[in-house]
Amino acid sequence: MRRTLLLAVLLLIASIAPSAAQSAGRDGGVPYYGHVFPVQGPHGVRGAIGEYHAPRSGGRIHDGFDITARCGTRLVAVRNGRVLGRGFDPVLYGNYLLIHGEGERRSYFYAHLVRPAQVRRGEEVLEGEAVGRVGETGNAAGTGCHLHFEIHARGVPVDPEPSLRRWDRYS
Repeated sequence: MRRTLLLAVLLLIASIAPSAAQSAGRDGGVPYYGHVFPVQGPHGVRGAIGEYHAPRSGGRIHDGFDITARCGTRLVAVRNGRVLGRGFDPVLYGNYLLIHGEGERRSYFYAHLVRPAQVRRGEEVLEGEAVGRVGETGNAAGTGCHLHFEIHARGVPVDPEPSLRRWDRYS
């Protein structure tokens, strides 16, 4: 309950954060350009279990997309922005990080980092700047190292897979 409330508050902040560009697309942000792929090294996907809206226990759904990589693989900011939150959730996300994208109404959520994020709340980050490393914390313990990645547009989760695939081709 507490982790859900924390994530909801962080996403609310992200949804009302000022936007430098009012010409954002319908999903709240710049669709593909001006972003980089978050995992900087060899990577793959977890298959159906790691896809957006995959069913979870207790009637939950998966609000992100899972990218597999070796534990310790470098993670970077997908876009210039500001760190809205970071922390540890032992039940679901383990070590996590939330970044609000500059000039758009999107936020980017990274989970299961091997250690706490190397950037702090309120800090500005640049596209491609190291922010953490792939891990298997929270409910990922024993499932293999991966990044759980979410995109929220105006505080609402959107399917990150199309953007991730595009960024992966051009990063």
